[in-house]
Amino acid sequence: MLSPHRPLFAAAAALWLSSALWWSACLLWLLPAGVLPVSVLHGWLMSLGMMPLFIAGFAGTSFPRWLDQEPLDGSRLLLPAVAAWLAWVGLLLADAAGRRGLAAGFAAVPGLFMLGIAVVLLRRCARHGARFSVHAWGIAAGLLWGGLCQLCAALAVLVEQATLLQAAQRLGLWLGVGSIFMLALQRLTPFVHQQGRRAPGLLIGLLLSLLLRAGLDLAALWAWPLPAPMHLLAAAALLCLAVFVLRDAQRRELLAARRTPLVAQLHAGYVWLGLSLALDALAQGGAGLGRPDLQRALAVAALHALTLGFMGTTLLAMASRVSAVQQGRSVAVDRGLSLMQALLQLLTAARLAAAMAPVWPGLVDLLPAVALAYLVLALAWSLRYGPWLLQRGRGKSRER
Repeated sequence: MLSPHRPLFAAAAALWLSSALWWSACLLWLLPAGVLPVSVLHGWLMSLGMMPLFIAGFAGTSFPRWLDQEPLDGSRLLLPAVAAWLAWVGLLLADAAGRRGLAAGFAAVPGLFMLGIAVVLLRRCARHGARFSVHAWGIAAGLLWGGLCQLCAALAVLVEQATLLQAAQRLGLWLGVGSIFMLALQRLTPFVHQQGRRAPGLLIGLLLSLLLRAGLDLAALWAWPLPAPMHLLAAAALLCLAVFVLRDAQRRELLAARRTPLVAQLHAGYVWLGLSLALDALAQGGAGLGRPDLQRALAVAALHALTLGFMGTTLLAMASRVSAVQQGRSVAVDRGLSLMQALLQLLTAARLAAAMAPVWPGLVDLLPAVALAYLVLALAWSLRYGPWLLQRGRGKSRER
């Protein structure tokens, strides 16, 4: 039996590498302009591209353990995973060729894939005798939402509505992928806990913050003016949550756990989450004080602190761990992974600095270097773990 993570992680790695190569070529002016704005297509790829594939691979491997069920047969996911990757590549090629209708058709394929895998997982959760897991239900629902947003984005491409495409992508990121990461954060890490127990209050706060940030993001996207007091109130709420997250990250009882390599990497991602909330609070404060230029710059920085910093660091740690454990390796965090994490932290910091280009224009020159570093990271991970993922065989264990 083929472990589900193998085909899905392999397709995700291929898409990660393809996306990074495309983005680097765009910033180096090696590709012609397509029918979609480059920045919009970039955000779409980085949020609803490889991440749902990694999430689906992790869920397919972990859910049987969580629900006390038999494992999923990953061989049935091989063709859908390859189709999802090729559809994204087809979308990029159709965009460059100016074939809008073809691009929309390709964009619908990953949405159908996400809906399909979500239905499979939801049926597993609802099966008679399944152990109840709110995290499993939430992750499956997040994939379902992501699939719906992907289909809406495909429709937006067809009807030539770039703003609608951005709205669908952002809703998929904030309320789909974002909620999945919050649930996984509590289920799989020692964070978002109190006195050794899961802290539902903090988790609910994090999920509500995603809803708030999605609303603020859409308001900025559609140019809906909000009164200054509302911006300041949002800033206060986000800042309070940032303080709670950063304080939770530094709890003294986790000091020993943070010395272990894997938890140390997850801790770095959790700190990025707190910084993302703080940056978004500053962005809303800038809007409330009449500094729209500062708001835009800080909002972009907050977005990348969330996606590259929190999600990227967490995903790199957990996907590498699953790949190593399923391969039968006792040491999941080796020197290679540590170097990749160090590169990710550096390029994330550089991307946040580049986000301040509207305030300090010279920082925009960092973007090509960040894109190339991201390409190196994608290539390094693919070369390190790709051979394991392409092997056929039974997984050694299942994630808790």
